[in-house]
Amino acid sequence: MNKKPNSSHLYRKLRRNGREILLETVLAIRNQDNQRPPPDFIIAGAQRCGTTSLFRALAKHPAIMKNVIDAKGVHYFDTNYHRKPSWYFAHFPSKKQRDSFHSKTGKRSVVGEASPYYLFHPAAAERIAKTTPEVKIIVLLRNPVKRAISHHLHMVWEGHEHEEDLNKALDLEASRLAGLEERLLMDEKLVSRPHQHYSYLSRGHYAGQLERLFKHFDRNNVLVMATETLIEQSEQSLAEIQSFLGLNVDPAIKLEKRNSSAKFTPDPETLERLQLEYRDSNSQLRDMLDIDIPWLD
Repeated sequence: MNKKPNSSHLYRKLRRNGREILLETVLAIRNQDNQRPPPDFIIAGAQRCGTTSLFRALAKHPAIMKNVIDAKGVHYFDTNYHRKPSWYFAHFPSKKQRDSFHSKTGKRSVVGEASPYYLFHPAAAERIAKTTPEVKIIVLLRNPVKRAISHHLHMVWEGHEHEEDLNKALDLEASRLAGLEERLLMDEKLVSRPHQHYSYLSRGHYAGQLERLFKHFDRNNVLVMATETLIEQSEQSLAEIQSFLGLNVDPAIKLEKRNSSAKFTPDPETLERLQLEYRDSNSQLRDMLDIDIPWLD
């Protein structure tokens, strides 16, 4: 695995910080308008499963209105829950803007966001249900072995992970995450960098995460799809997602690859380790979902 120069990590950090300053400046102004409806949909995860590509594709639909500074992920229900709900709603168009959109186009506007940490965060599902109980949830699930590999590569590239050896990073995960789920459930203000960034194995146990989500949302309001299906049958999949959101299907909407990581194939022992890791949870997932999951065949 090639080591990225520190200067590139610094550049990405500075770029993120600059965007955050701009966002907070704009939100401070928008926060004064308390007539902001909640989003219509949330892409809740999973990380490294194509959530950015899906959100950017849907954003091209003529009935979908843009968020503040074209923001994709708000991360209110995971890392910003210490803020007021008005901060969250300030990311989205106001009622006046949505009414104006409807008046001009004759179309009902649709608004959404994509924060892929929501699915894994132990408190996010309940928080979402309390704040936006009618929201529609979209979940993308990728082969957990490939997802874990991609997650680690991305964290190294972003500069969050200093252990570049995948096996060693997997060995560290249990100690890094020990007790964090319980602490996150107890403390609404707690934000855990290790839980967010170093959960390579844990995030691939999808069955438990979906079970938690289904406790708070009717299954009719949750669409679960395999990333592989979205990619291999993109036209049909995008049409299904648009229909789920109550949109007229726009055949011009196309899927483009976003945030892709370098290709890396671990040694056979590591692959076997990952495959064994997910054997039981994959079996639970098969029993839980009545959809095509290519990597479960």
